[in-house]
Parts: sequence; structure tokens; C-alpha cells
Amino acid sequence: MTSKIRKTFAFVLALAAAAATSCEIVPSIPGVEMEFVLMSDGEIYAEDGITVTLSTQNNSVSYVAETEQGVVRFTLVPGLYTAVASFKTSTHVYNLNTSVVVDVSSAGRIELNLTKVRSEPLIIKELYIGGCQTDDASKPYYYDKYVILYNNSAEEYDASDVAFAFATPMNSEATNRWISGGRLKYDGEGWIPAGYNIWWFDTEVKVQPYSQIVVAINGAIDHTLTYSNSVDLSDGGYYVMYHPAAFGEKYNTYHYPNPSADIPQSHYLKTFLFGQGNAWPVSQTSPAFYILRYDGIEAYSKDELNYDRTETLPVVKVDRDWVVDGVEVFAAGKEGSNNKRLTSDIDAGSIYFTNQYGYTVYRNVDREATEALPENEGKIVYGYTGGTESTDQSYGNTDPSGIDAEASLAKGAHIIYMDTNNSSKDFHQRRVASLKK
Repeated sequence: MTSKIRKTFAFVLALAAAAATSCEIVPSIPGVEMEFVLMSDGEIYAEDGITVTLSTQNNSVSYVAETEQGVVRFTLVPGLYTAVASFKTSTHVYNLNTSVVVDVSSAGRIELNLTKVRSEPLIIKELYIGGCQTDDASKPYYYDKYVILYNNSAEEYDASDVAFAFATPMNSEATNRWISGGRLKYDGEGWIPAGYNIWWFDTEVKVQPYSQIVVAINGAIDHTLTYSNSVDLSDGGYYVMYHPAAFGEKYNTYHYPNPSADIPQSHYLKTFLFGQGNAWPVSQTSPAFYILRYDGIEAYSKDELNYDRTETLPVVKVDRDWVVDGVEVFAAGKEGSNNKRLTSDIDAGSIYFTNQYGYTVYRNVDREATEALPENEGKIVYGYTGGTESTDQSYGNTDPSGIDAEASLAKGAHIIYMDTNNSSKDFHQRRVASLKK
């Protein structure tokens, strides 16, 4: 296979215009011939057709090529680049996100190490955390957060030992004490932080093939009775983060009103507060949200030997191997100060989010995989118009598959969602929460 190389120059038109009006000769910078080798477990990942992108730090120039036996070749202008790649096999997800320095002395071959993590069928399908406008549009309402977990496979999934956490700091634009020398302190140490408290199921939870469960983060009630723009979280099949005893006198009834009588107590999650506060402070703008799987998480989160105190408050050191899925949300309008908190093996990218308007972080459909299921014939609905590209001029986007997942599910289709461990590819900003009727 011949490498297909595509270059994108943001300044091409400007240079062309200058050349048309000036006779000045601009000296060219000689290119450097480079080969980059994808490595995994100490060996070359010798596969064809893996897309690798190299971008300058300001994204003004990007180079794209496909591997030949794990090798990509570029002719590059000297400078600092970011190399990115992500792909999935039947058993693992592979990601690459690293800085590369190119100068005249670096011509030759550079090895790029891929991160490899086990592919789990349980994924975060949707994260609704940004609130909505009150009916008179006078202020936002934030006490209706929820998360949807989805079984992205044809086999039943046992989620009984699944737990919920977020990495600190709460907001992506906040001062990040974990970063030193441009790198997260815990990157490569086999753990990530969990802030304030971790929630876990207190009963057996089975997720059927191509099915979902809803977990109310705040208020398992019908919020639409108060604000019509909100969502109804009172369904008896839903789960809820509700454990007043864990907060004692600090218990916050705004965050945790008494759940709907339709929801059984067996659907109440449990927690232990190792931080401070009167609620689990999931960011309204930019959480680094993840789910983990470990059947001893209660005892583990109560043991101070498992705490790190780099920040003012302690965090629990969650073993990287326990993490099932995560989504890195960046605050819209904060490009200059957003920082990663999830390591690249968990999430190699990020999704920008605009809060207060009922938008939600929703996973994209894997069109090829979904269309390949024979049982989906005649059940897939196309022409998706649920994105925010028309309402959020700066940060709006949509599902590139063009498939309306919710409409297809309503027709009995089995949806397979994107899962490359890269939120830039896997998610879009949906205009209306999927639970909104």
C-alpha cells in the first residue's frame, strides 16, 4: 500500500495572495524525512492502514498518513508536533497522543509507543450534567444530572461491581496541581485520582445486550413538574445516587431530594465521603467522569493508605486496570486553560461542552458496525438532526454517522456506539437530553 499523505496549511491562501502581489523571495525551510514506528508491548505493531496524524502545536499544519506494516513516513518542517492515533480491535483499544520534536538532526526513525487497554462492552452512553434554563429563562437549573450506561455488545453484562468517580480538579480550567513539566503526575504510575467520594451499586445489576440503565446523579424525581425544560428521573427502573447517612448533618436536600416512590431502595447507590462538602460535586461544565469495576471499592475507599494528598483534599488512588470507561469534558470558551485529567489510555481526547441550555454529552454511533448487524435491516433511522451545530455556533457539533440512535432504538434496532477511548471521536454535544420526552 502506498502511504496517503494529506497536508493542511491554514496559511496557504495568505501565502498565495502575497506571492501574487510581491516579488520578494521567501526562503523555504528544508523538510526532514522521518519514519515513525508504532510500538506495542516492546514490538512493532505491524499493521497496515492505521491513520496517524501529526499536528503543529497551534494546529496550523497537520500531516496525515496510513501505516505500512506499522510504519508511517512524512517529510516535515522542523518543529514541535503532537502525534495522535486511535483504533480498536475485538479485544483492545489502542491510543497514541504524544509530543514529537523534529529537527535536522532527528532525520530517521522514531518509535511511538501505543497505550493498550482491554475493551469493555459497558460504556458511558450519555452524560447530562449542564442543567437547563428555568421556564422564565431567568437562571439555570442544575439539580437534574444523570448518566446512562449502555451494554455495547450482544452478551449480558454483570455491572454489579461497577462504581462511579471523577478525576480532579472538578473543572477542566481550574488550577491543576497534578501537572508537572507538562505531564500528569500519575501518568505511568498505574492509577488516577477519584475526588470527594465514589458511588457504587448496592445490589445485583445486569445489563441486557444492546440495552441501558439510567443512574440519577441528583434527584430521582420528575424535574419537569418544576421546570418543563428539565427531565423526568422518577422511573421505577432507574437507579439513584442516594445515601443521606454518608453525609450526616451535611446532607444536601437540593442535590438529594427523597427519590420517587416508584424507585425501590435496592436501586439506591451507596458511597463514602473521604473529601469534604455536602454532595458529590460533579462539575456542571467540565467533569472528567469515569466508571470503574472493583468488588472491594467500599473498603478500598475507606482505607487512608489508598489516599494521595497532592491536592488540599485527599483523593483515592484508583487502579488504572479497574477503569472501564471515561469521558473528558472540556469547558467551552476556556481553550487557553483547559487541562487533561484522564490519561490517554482512558481517554486520548476531549469533548467541548456548553452548559445551562439542556445540552448533553452523547456518544456517536458506529455506523459500519451497526449496519452490519443483520437484525437491524429496516430499523435504522437516518438523517439525524439532534446535534448542536445550528444552536451553538462556537462549539456545536453532531454525530457524523448520520444515524438517529434514539429513533432507531425505538424501532427495535441494536445500536453499536463508537468506542475508541477518544472523546473527540466518540462523543458529540446533543441539543436535547435523550430522556427528554
